[in-house]
Amino acid sequence: MQLQNDHVRITLKAQGAEMTSWKVKDTELLWQGDPTYWGRQAPILFPIVGRLLDDRYLYEGSIYSMSQHGFARDEFFEIESISDSHARFILEDTPETRTHYPFPFKLTVEYRLVGEELTVTYHVYNSGLSPLPFSIGGHPAFNVPFAGGDFEEYVIDFGETRTLDRLLLDGPYLTGAYQPLGERRFLPLTRSLFDYDALIFENIEYAAIRHQPTGQAIVMESPGFTHFGVWSPPHKDAPFVCLEPWFGHADYKGHRKDLSQKEGIQLLPPKESFESTYTLYLES
Repeated sequence: MQLQNDHVRITLKAQGAEMTSWKVKDTELLWQGDPTYWGRQAPILFPIVGRLLDDRYLYEGSIYSMSQHGFARDEFFEIESISDSHARFILEDTPETRTHYPFPFKLTVEYRLVGEELTVTYHVYNSGLSPLPFSIGGHPAFNVPFAGGDFEEYVIDFGETRTLDRLLLDGPYLTGAYQPLGERRFLPLTRSLFDYDALIFENIEYAAIRHQPTGQAIVMESPGFTHFGVWSPPHKDAPFVCLEPWFGHADYKGHRKDLSQKEGIQLLPPKESFESTYTLYLES
């Protein structure tokens, strides 16, 4: 299914409520999912972000299993409404999801075109009678290069000079340590940048993949998100980079606390709602 206006055209699918194309003036900006590098395109991460220790978690004395980034990205969402400029998808708990995640919930994902901007909104409703522990995030991948040139002609632009401290990973798990990257606005893209997997930062609300010679940029604004990932497959010449706004992150090494105590987990009271939005646009 497609949404389009005079500036932008996007394609969506019911499985995972995932975007599969984002074209601005007929230029494809979204990675097209070549499995040689990475077969996904823009998965939604719910009800966890990242990897659980041994793919398991503890909740009220019981152990549950869940694969990396949760199950929403593989589930078929109901298409509640669609128009030329707006689509709303809904996923609710089922007996199958409750074997991995024993909570009632309603996840709504909305896409909206407003002029040259695309907004993606996550809405989580706790339909149960106890607090709902969850994380949620986006994982869209963008073609690099998209404005000509080579991969190394692009930078990650954080919009202003700021202190960048990278949360360090050991395999798929956080170590609790930070790598200071100094005061900077721009982070040059190099293949070695991803040798140790994703770059993870806290409280990033603006990030762009910018082509230095032309200034053209894919911009993501993500107000309120607690963590932000930048990723491309390590040790491959993959022609894409992901910008990932998250609430939450992977487990720490050795973590075995109750899910409700996991850092970055949102605890949503019964019959209440959570909402977050990020915006994408091409800056010429």
